[in-house]
Amino acid sequence: MSATDLNQARVTSKVEDELGDKEKGLAALGEQEARRLKSAGRLFALSDLLWIAQAWLVSSVVSSFVAPQENHAGSSSWGLISFLAIFVLLAALRMLLNVQASKRARQTARTVKSRVRGALLAAISGASPASTLPSAGAVAAHVGDQVDALGPYLSNFYPQKIRVSLVPLGIILATAAVSWLAAIILLVTGPLIPVFMALIGLKAKSASEGQQAELTRMSGFLLDRVRGLETLRLFGAVGRTKDQIRAVGEAFRIGTMKVLRIAFLSSTVLELFSALGIAFVAVYVGFSLLGDVKIGTWGAPLGYTSGLFILLLAPDYFAPLRAYAAAYHDRAAGLAATEALSELDRNIRANSEVLPVSDPSRTTCETLNRSRMRSTVPIRFDGVSLSLGGRRVLDSMDLEVAAGEAALLLGPSGSGKTTIIDCLLGLHDLGEGRILVGGRDLAQMDLMGWRQSLAWVGQAPRLFQGSVRANLRKAEPDASDEDMWRALALAGAVDLVERLPRGLGTVIGEDGFGLSVGEIRRIGLARAAIRKAPTTILADEPTAGLDGETARDVIEGLKAMSHGRTLLIATHDPKLLGITARHIRLCEKIGEEVEA
Repeated sequence: MSATDLNQARVTSKVEDELGDKEKGLAALGEQEARRLKSAGRLFALSDLLWIAQAWLVSSVVSSFVAPQENHAGSSSWGLISFLAIFVLLAALRMLLNVQASKRARQTARTVKSRVRGALLAAISGASPASTLPSAGAVAAHVGDQVDALGPYLSNFYPQKIRVSLVPLGIILATAAVSWLAAIILLVTGPLIPVFMALIGLKAKSASEGQQAELTRMSGFLLDRVRGLETLRLFGAVGRTKDQIRAVGEAFRIGTMKVLRIAFLSSTVLELFSALGIAFVAVYVGFSLLGDVKIGTWGAPLGYTSGLFILLLAPDYFAPLRAYAAAYHDRAAGLAATEALSELDRNIRANSEVLPVSDPSRTTCETLNRSRMRSTVPIRFDGVSLSLGGRRVLDSMDLEVAAGEAALLLGPSGSGKTTIIDCLLGLHDLGEGRILVGGRDLAQMDLMGWRQSLAWVGQAPRLFQGSVRANLRKAEPDASDEDMWRALALAGAVDLVERLPRGLGTVIGEDGFGLSVGEIRRIGLARAAIRKAPTTILADEPTAGLDGETARDVIEGLKAMSHGRTLLIATHDPKLLGITARHIRLCEKIGEEVEA
């Protein structure tokens, strides 16, 4: 995925005005998605409005038996059969509309979830390895639970907004055609439901945001403790960790119960006002049929047919309002998830650099082949400036390393040593200046080809679940066992592998589980040494945290690997000063370098 594609994935298309400012962001709806959800809402509304015709059929048929003096249309057998057939056809049509609307809403919600999840994963995977990203547990909670929370919000609440704007109006008009007073009763009692639900919804949204944050915190906490379980056992901290997990779980339980309390309260308010509204209509119809109330109609007194028709419409007038109010909890959870996801996306963009993209068309074949560089080339930093996290790390840096030269980058932590290595790896877009490799601007070169010519040795090499042989072949898939033993000898790791139960076939755990830090470092050095293409070696604190003997092995391995190659080591370890190399000391003034 290119940088342009990544940015386009993060920026969604035009957002419907109905969403409001708080609903814009990573999960914003595109035009087509909003249009499909609106069409789903209209289908739901049309299905509800068909009940008006069904209610009239039911009231006509019932009144033909109870009050035949009012209605004779359904008294005959053929009339009854025709009314029943029309009623069944309308019921089948309503069911078809509901199924189609639900299907359309669910499909759109799935599309949005897939897009949002893909955008987050693309942002994370497209970020530079040098970036500061959220914890794996937090990312898992966001990409999993919080993206899933968008589903009910989009498939349920959004169509209900369209439904509630059409159905009550249609039923009020149908009721007003029979009785203007009944229509006024519905018009007064109906809006009380969304008003009170909106007030409760503010509290529900706040509670949902707190629960989402607690879920993210709990996910990160649990994953961190599971990863460090062996360390916790060694230090006897399992008991204390159990107490911490219990406390985190209890905090999440309390947050969940808080949300549920608000949900039950809103359900009570919902049922109360809808029951009161229907009761007022029923009282009016009842007293009208008894003759005690003679107002509210357009001339003739309210009859049995029209009274039953109003009573049948009243519950369906409140049904969309109740569904809308009930979906307010989905809205609260969806908005909380939307804000959390947008915040995560902003944090990723603010704290990370987008990985520069390789473009083979910008490469000249005479200087650089995509798979490897044929000979060592000089490296030069020309006025390079770079800011990370709002801090100026490099300021007008000028630095040159000759082809085949060994150089040590020396200086205190924070002086920019690792940043220089990362820039050479192509992990940062420079603010100013340029890096010249063999006289050519690195920004205009094929990064994949350049990286193939590099061997990188870090202080925390990543080993994967599998055999030692499989880990070494990550660097050189066609390497033979002889090549592996030669690389292990360069890294001073022959004795280490020979002591393992099955030698090269010994299976190690994820992140080198089962090996010490020094052993992992030497396997990583051997993996770098086995590569045949590299002409430049970059090492970042290769001896940090190692004991003297292990550090000597790593240093000897670097010396052996550096023959005929350019070597650049970032370090502040005095043990490396014994290497015959040019010393480049980075001063506290950023960007200034002094050769020793």
